[in-house]
Amino acid sequence: MNPHNNRVRHFRHNTSRPKPLGALLLLSLVFIASVALSIFFPTVVEARPEFATELNKECSFCHLDPAGGGPRNRIGEIFEENYFEFPEDFDMDTVTEEAKEIVKQLTTSLDFQTAFIKTTHVDEEENAIAGCNSCHSSIDRFLLMQAEVTFNAQASEHVRLTLSNNAGTTMNAFATVDAIPKHLYVKVGQFRLPFAIKQKDHNILVREGYGLGSNKRDVGLELGGSAGKIFYNAAFFNADNAAAKGGLGTLGAQFGPVRAGISGIFEKPGEDWERLIGAFLTASYAGVSIEGEFNFGNSGEVASFASDAIDSKGYYVGAKYRVLPQLTVAGRYGLFDPDRTIKGDASQRVTLSAQYNFIENGAISIFYWGNLANADRGADDTIQDKGTLRQLQGTDQIILMSRFWF
Repeated sequence: MNPHNNRVRHFRHNTSRPKPLGALLLLSLVFIASVALSIFFPTVVEARPEFATELNKECSFCHLDPAGGGPRNRIGEIFEENYFEFPEDFDMDTVTEEAKEIVKQLTTSLDFQTAFIKTTHVDEEENAIAGCNSCHSSIDRFLLMQAEVTFNAQASEHVRLTLSNNAGTTMNAFATVDAIPKHLYVKVGQFRLPFAIKQKDHNILVREGYGLGSNKRDVGLELGGSAGKIFYNAAFFNADNAAAKGGLGTLGAQFGPVRAGISGIFEKPGEDWERLIGAFLTASYAGVSIEGEFNFGNSGEVASFASDAIDSKGYYVGAKYRVLPQLTVAGRYGLFDPDRTIKGDASQRVTLSAQYNFIENGAISIFYWGNLANADRGADDTIQDKGTLRQLQGTDQIILMSRFWF
């Protein structure tokens, strides 16, 4: 996967067909089975981004990386080990001081993820194999989604080195300096661009459409931190190729369980400047969390915010509910229109999912992609991207994922 994809991309596509009731019934049965299993086999769950809003803390409170994500520090480990609550005798100051006594420390983590993909539209004649971008298939298949090993070395009290490799491809390779603890960190190397809500999700239509999916990385310099309720970051990176440059900035605030802000990417991969702006919001309370983003991009007239100057737009809104510590159900609606001058190229998707943590470091998830047919799409032979064709046809997909992390 190329980590330097252009982030404001344009496609042509389209199609239509009714939703199969069998797939919805299958998802319902799996969900019911997951609830039943969770009653008899209580386990520990993996941490999720919404805990930052629920605790009213910055991401560095529980994670080694001050920008959030990845391996946890000792406080985060205690939080996870205690079913995402702190023990009554928890003393944060003592734990923090104990962690500082370890000047040089090497921590490792492994994130292994596979998927079984089944499309609901089977074409026996083409004998096609199901994949993330499949349109029709007659052969379902397993995919290796992720096999990422991460190493974190605490070189000194304020300097940390991170290296991760995913199935032979270097993902992260950067140094982080806590220049002013909490208020300013500096990151140099290759890293995920800090755009809007930081997350690792392969199933967000809008993010993938803009080239900001879970595995997109770039080489550059990042600065960020927080001051009171305000958080901020800025990054300068290579953009689409080594000769091109780009910049990014985020500014937001957290008020209790609500976290909101705005991000912007400006880059010049070719002759024209391109811009992507995203407003985002996350809120979490008592096991329920909601999140959403509204993104729009354009090229050429970067200074203009007029509606007719916006080339593309997309948004998603979703909700999660932690039924039990080991069971989470979620739903999301997303729309992505890659070119507003082309009628019928917008994709819409409803995603339903359930995740069950069957062991301390393992989980199974099921995703149902309900791609909503676009009645205005063009003829099939004019749409080169088969993944987009499937979406615009309304062809649904079921993905069963297994994940292990250590």
